[in-house]
Amino acid sequence: MLFHVTHTHSYQTCPAHNPEIKAQISNSLKTASEKGVELKMVTVDGPGHAFFMLLEADSYEAIMNFFEPLLEIGDADIRPVMDFAAVLDLSKNWDK
Repeated sequence: MLFHVTHTHSYQTCPAHNPEIKAQISNSLKTASEKGVELKMVTVDGPGHAFFMLLEADSYEAIMNFFEPLLEIGDADIRPVMDFAAVLDLSKNWDK
């Protein structure tokens, strides 16, 4: 399953200002596979204090386990998503 995540934080909780939080985020990203999560894409909007991620996992539970340490610094909007080509193939039979 694919999941699109928008993780936001405030200026006050920004990892750029705290070496411990930076290390925590780095460790979370490095150990994602150990928690059953594959990082497909991770991008950052620094001035907007947001991370954008595309993750793959077999379950939502794996995603929750991956995010547990990151929730201390902000909020995560986690949405299951599908590849657009797969949706087009799936939708071929919707009108029948």
